[in-house]
Amino acid sequence: MTLSRQLVLLLLVLLLMVITGTFLISARNSQLYLEEQLASHAQDAATSLGLSLSQSLADNDRATIESMTDAMFDRGFYRQIRIEDNDGGVILERKLEVTIEGVPDWFVNYLALETPEGDAAVMAGWRQTGVVRVSSHPGYAYAQLWRNISDMFRWFLLSALLVSLLGVILLRWLLQPLRDIEWQADAICQRDFPVLEPLPKTRDLRLIVEAMNRLSSRVKLMLRESEQLAAGLRRQAYQHPVTGLSNRRHFKNTLANLIDSPEEFASGILALIQLQEFKKYNDSNGFAAGDELLRDIAKVLGECTKGIPHHVLAHLGGANFALLAQDYTQQQGSALGAKLTAALSQLGGMDDSQAPGPVHVGLAHFNGVDSPMALLARADMALQAARSAGPGGWHLMNAKGASAVPVKTASEWRVFIEQCLAMDRLRLYTQPVLSCPQRNLLHEEVLVRLLDTTASGAEVVLTAGIFMPQAERAGLTAEIDRAVVSQVLARLSNEVGRRYAVNLSPHSLRTPGFLDWLEHQLRIHQSVAGNLIFEMAEFGAVSIMDEVHCLIQLLERNRCQFSLDHFGRGFSSFGHLQSLKADYLKVDGSYMRSLGKNRDNQFFLHSLTKIAHGLGIQVIAESIESEAQWDLLSTMNIDGAQGYFIGRPG
Repeated sequence: MTLSRQLVLLLLVLLLMVITGTFLISARNSQLYLEEQLASHAQDAATSLGLSLSQSLADNDRATIESMTDAMFDRGFYRQIRIEDNDGGVILERKLEVTIEGVPDWFVNYLALETPEGDAAVMAGWRQTGVVRVSSHPGYAYAQLWRNISDMFRWFLLSALLVSLLGVILLRWLLQPLRDIEWQADAICQRDFPVLEPLPKTRDLRLIVEAMNRLSSRVKLMLRESEQLAAGLRRQAYQHPVTGLSNRRHFKNTLANLIDSPEEFASGILALIQLQEFKKYNDSNGFAAGDELLRDIAKVLGECTKGIPHHVLAHLGGANFALLAQDYTQQQGSALGAKLTAALSQLGGMDDSQAPGPVHVGLAHFNGVDSPMALLARADMALQAARSAGPGGWHLMNAKGASAVPVKTASEWRVFIEQCLAMDRLRLYTQPVLSCPQRNLLHEEVLVRLLDTTASGAEVVLTAGIFMPQAERAGLTAEIDRAVVSQVLARLSNEVGRRYAVNLSPHSLRTPGFLDWLEHQLRIHQSVAGNLIFEMAEFGAVSIMDEVHCLIQLLERNRCQFSLDHFGRGFSSFGHLQSLKADYLKVDGSYMRSLGKNRDNQFFLHSLTKIAHGLGIQVIAESIESEAQWDLLSTMNIDGAQGYFIGRPG
């Protein structure tokens, strides 16, 4: 029971006690007053009648005695009039049965009125000739008492209702700060940190609100400082200090993680960009000018990569840069090489006599077969070939061996994906996510596959890293996500206790009607909807924040959860953790590379976990491939993990 209800109930009990006591006292006083009135009335009547009968009783004039007695008795105010002689003998008696109209019997029984007799001696001179005895009739007194008490009860009842209503209104007004504090506490649990204003006028409540405001501000400041510390560490460990791009270590870890993740990366272009004679430029123009030139190069490269949906841009050191363009074909790689050299050649000062040598670009195509070291080696060979070609040259080395990606045109990919959806050639694989260190199953991540047929008629399974980029270009991601969600909901309807995590594409959220369709499906399957977790990659979520906020609100209404996938691959602000209100945070697998030897990765994960736990977010590590990694996670307060060591997709 709420405090306001308890106070209202207490007020009503106290009011009832006061009214009941007042009512009983008033009723008793009225009863005593009427009894005194009845006694006085009877005595006055006896005295008056005794005086009137003095001569008649002395003369024994019975006719006069009766007429005078009847005249008084017929008025109806008396229950009994009796005239006695000196020996107690009854000379005349008149009685009236006691009948009380309009008054309940229980009232008469509960408040019985005493009707004492009034008596007076009848005198003839100095001689007493008899006695007159009179008893008043209580009917009129009962009627008056009933009216008085009824009116008093109605007034007390009305007063109680008015006081109760005013009390409720007053209590609601007085206790509004407590409801505000409750809302503030809930908001803090939901990772918001509001400050209540204006302050209540009641001193005690004002002190509580001020304390809660200090708490909210302090927690917000602590989280902000932790975020700034983690962001500073990440910047120092993984970003180049001059350009702010990924440094060599972060780029190599990201490249290795992507190549080992066929669900995300099946083909692409690796480009190495090198500015010649940068040391000479530094010596001639100073380090400040050299740093400015590096920032200009990074800016130009950033402009050139705006049209690449998924890419990683890095500053490897000196005047060496790298670009990994995911889902790029050989033809797109050739266009990219020409675009990069043309854009970089336009930098101010490049043709000046004090400028360093020209820019060269070496590109290598990845077809899903090479290892990270082999891909880097081929890109380096392409860079050497570009240098041999002369100033401003670029060179592309094609992938060797059989490609893991089927060769299809854009229109063929569209037709193929549409046929797979129409012919039910979409398959769902799952990979377990276990709690750390208990190894309990938290949920299973759903991985999507499409069935393809080779020229020889053999059936092959295509991972999402192969067909999802083509689906994005064809505008079919929403159709794929609809098919996946429908299959998962159907599976949950037949399974008890299973929990699945489903990835959603940012393109789907931008598709008109998709969120309405999703909410409709969740309401239809509301009995199992709470077992669903919807995931989205961090770099995709931060680009469509408005749509993601709508998605999270939708999921909250339907008891689903939200997870940020591949967190840390980019360098987005930690503030997104607070605004997005995710339930899970999956740390990108690039941070798990050499985790046992890399203190920076360990400290970053520890700081990230502390921030996430402060926001009520569970942290899951991706790409756990060895027992050593698993054992190390157990000491870092990580909530869960997934990877080939935990379980392969199946």
